[in-house]
Amino acid sequence: MSNITPLGGTGPPITDDAAVGTDPPTTPISLGEHDQTEPFPVSDADAEFLDTMEERFGITPITATFQRDGQVVLSSDAHVGVLTLPSGLRIEVTPKTTVTRLLWALQYAFDTPAETLDEETEFTSASSFFDAIGTLFHAELRSVFAEGLHRDYIPTNTIETQVKGRINVQQQLQRPSPVTTDFAVNYDEHTTDNQLNQAVLAALQELLYLVSDDELAARLRIQSQRLQQYATTTSITPADIRNIQLSRLNEHYAALLELATLVLEREFFEDVRAGTQRSLALFVNMNHVFERIVERAFRDATRNTTHRVEDQATIPNLIDGPHAVSMRPDVLIRNTDDDPLLVADAKWKTHSESPSAADIYQLTSYILTLDIPGVLIYPGREEITATSTVGDHQLRSFKFPTDAPATTYEEYVHELQSAAQHCLINV
Repeated sequence: MSNITPLGGTGPPITDDAAVGTDPPTTPISLGEHDQTEPFPVSDADAEFLDTMEERFGITPITATFQRDGQVVLSSDAHVGVLTLPSGLRIEVTPKTTVTRLLWALQYAFDTPAETLDEETEFTSASSFFDAIGTLFHAELRSVFAEGLHRDYIPTNTIETQVKGRINVQQQLQRPSPVTTDFAVNYDEHTTDNQLNQAVLAALQELLYLVSDDELAARLRIQSQRLQQYATTTSITPADIRNIQLSRLNEHYAALLELATLVLEREFFEDVRAGTQRSLALFVNMNHVFERIVERAFRDATRNTTHRVEDQATIPNLIDGPHAVSMRPDVLIRNTDDDPLLVADAKWKTHSESPSAADIYQLTSYILTLDIPGVLIYPGREEITATSTVGDHQLRSFKFPTDAPATTYEEYVHELQSAAQHCLINV
């Protein structure tokens, strides 16, 4: 399954001085994908932050174009999220045109059970991106509480009134009294106070500072108080997060840990607890989210059938030698005999009506290599938009109803699964 790669980072502290000179058209600024603002003036601090985003974060989720008069035009791409400038101005980018409910898209991509969101505050594209993450986090943590907090055996060195585990001879000999009434011991404690639960708690406490919905903040606060009964509040680094390994005993944490990683990655909330809010960026790439949506829809559509979706599919290359490149389609359908049946590639493109040449060439290489039909999948509401042939096989382009006029999450999921089933007709 494709990973949802988070982008995060911090800038300088938010100050009143940094706000002098910034006069936004709206507060906050709300953009759709591939959208842009009218020109507006920004302070020197905001201009410097915008001009160095690629240097800070390794990528530019929002492009700043400076005009002759010093004003700036901000342009968005396929990254969805929140940017806060040193002046305190918040800029939100949400997929308004093709995903009417960002929460549903993220929920389906993260595979959060629908029933866990029954009591959540309604989320719309105009709401804070942090509220979407916070809502998913609350739902996933509630699910984890229901299934049970994970316990680990943690090495413990302490003083006990009775022998427990192994006596620490060296430490015991250093005890001040010649006749001791307690013992220095080493033992492995089976506890919930482990790094996995500590990481969840650290992310949860950061979210409390960031969500804007009061009811959601109250529910997260209750969860934080509950989790603090089982885990210690401690500093968690990105390296700690990456070193956490899930197993069959704690695989129910998978989505929750990914959300915690999204919040804690690169320590971009390092000064929140100290009371100094910093300018920041938190974005996800909708290309990755859409890949997850499409893959999950095909998995749901092939459940209880003779077809299956191959995990992390890698296929041979048409080219031998140094010019060969890795070929990893988003979806590869096989039958029970392991024969390939259909290859699909998901492309999150909300600003173009027709497939690009690069999209066609990529899928064509998959079709020729595997000798099977292929389909390009885009976000939208229509069904089949075009059919071509590559040798003896069809190459179709198809739109997944990410903006379906659904009134509930269940209807939204049904539309996606139906689209995947439609793609599988005659396969």
